[in-house]
Amino acid sequence: MILTKFDIVFLHPPSIIDFWRRPWFPGPIARTVSNLTPAFIMLPIGMLSAADYLDRQGYKVKIINLAEKTVTDENFNLEEYLSKLEADVFGIGLHWCVHSRGAIDTARLCKIYHPNSNVILGGLTATRFDEEIASKYSWVDAVVRGEGEESIAMYIRKLGRLGELSEVPNLTYRELDGTIRRNSLGRPTDDLDDLCFTRLDLVEPHRRLANLSLQHRTLRVWNLPVCRGCLFNCATCGGSMYSYKMLHGRDKPAFISPGKMVEEFQKLDEQKINSIFLFQDIRMGGEKYWKTLLEHLHKEHWSHLEHVTLELFKEADEDFFRTIQKFKPTEKVGLTISPESGSEIVRAAHGRLYSNELLLKSIRSSLDAGFSISTYFMIGLAKETSISITETWKLWEKILKISKPESETVASIDFGPMILLDPGSLAFDQPEASGYSLKSRAFQDYYKKMGLPSWKQWISYETNYLRVDDLVNLILDSSTRFVDLFETFEFISHDKSEKLKRQISLDKLVLKEIDDILQINDERQREVRLNELKEIMKDPLLSFSYLLTHNE
Repeated sequence: MILTKFDIVFLHPPSIIDFWRRPWFPGPIARTVSNLTPAFIMLPIGMLSAADYLDRQGYKVKIINLAEKTVTDENFNLEEYLSKLEADVFGIGLHWCVHSRGAIDTARLCKIYHPNSNVILGGLTATRFDEEIASKYSWVDAVVRGEGEESIAMYIRKLGRLGELSEVPNLTYRELDGTIRRNSLGRPTDDLDDLCFTRLDLVEPHRRLANLSLQHRTLRVWNLPVCRGCLFNCATCGGSMYSYKMLHGRDKPAFISPGKMVEEFQKLDEQKINSIFLFQDIRMGGEKYWKTLLEHLHKEHWSHLEHVTLELFKEADEDFFRTIQKFKPTEKVGLTISPESGSEIVRAAHGRLYSNELLLKSIRSSLDAGFSISTYFMIGLAKETSISITETWKLWEKILKISKPESETVASIDFGPMILLDPGSLAFDQPEASGYSLKSRAFQDYYKKMGLPSWKQWISYETNYLRVDDLVNLILDSSTRFVDLFETFEFISHDKSEKLKRQISLDKLVLKEIDDILQINDERQREVRLNELKEIMKDPLLSFSYLLTHNE
């Protein structure tokens, strides 16, 4: 247990702080980042840069991944742990909206056990709902909006001098009379080389976070950004060009220089990380940038690094693959691209403007160059219908036909249900124009939804063509089709396929049962029934029996 008194402790909460106790049925939402569990233990990368910045300013700082602690230790007592922490400021991440409930409940506990400490929130979701959060939740002292390294440092320096908080850029806070004050945004930095995203020594714990099983190997993986900002405007993305301008005041991306990127790779190599996911498309920096970056990394000799994954935001040409072949940053290179849909109409409406023909050409070129490539799809986007989803399934089949399961170089597919529409995205701020209607408009809506028992109740939107029940059916039907394809192309065995399809059938039954339970007026009876269902789902034999007796 930490005994040091810190100036600030950053806390990354689980999506639900007591998910191990409450009746909670995340269903297929877990597949969105399946290796990181439905508690979403992945840290927002800005928490790393903020902690490092403050550490270099001379502050005592620590990042505690509460989400990972709750997942890895079944005896972990979150309240007891928080009560023993000592810090002037608790900085709680509310980046992804899936943490809406977890972040607020963690903040409340911090204030209960440390009434004299300051509790602040930050991240994309906190930024979008800053005034609502500051006004509705008395235990939250302030919200730091946008890119907050310098703002957090200034906030700590001015603690106890409430009148001077008006000088802190990006800060939304409550004055003594209860008035909510919203300071203006500062100009975001163009120099990302002054930031560091690799201080694993400041993170406790990160063992599970940095471990990933991939193709029969265990990789110690860490994520690194290419830039802050984006050149693309994908409709549902809270990190789009539109969102960065509206929430951060950033008009154009700022890139980590090739020289600084080498330093970051070196630091991770020294910490025995052997795989890096370089997220965001390096080509956004221009041809000179991405080629120089690859050349610089290629010159290095790593002690532990062996694998790098590069992200593509659009199709890639032959020059791109030839350059990677010539200047491989590590021994093994993988690529990932997110076409989101097999329907070109749906994809274009989302903001991805390339054809299936160009996508398949890029996949073949990647494999020919010796690089595995993963493709990622989202279910339930605007303009999606029960007809258009079949185009996605057909594209899945075409991609899997290109690759052999026994080959070391593969083209893989994966998908996830959107479930929660990113606050601050184009689709959230302009839903009608984007083909969506919002079921969750305020932060309180997200908070309440995440307290409901199943993923169906969490869905925060509908589209012009799909109601909630339609979205659920599309997701579950896609899950079945996905499993069938993996069995057909021998990526999984028949026994594994049958097991997965039983789970999908079970998901359908659970949703129907929860719908019925939620109609019960008596709250105590509802809880009893939900807990009974939870116990059934925990036991493989009971759940299989439940499936047999309820299967129509």
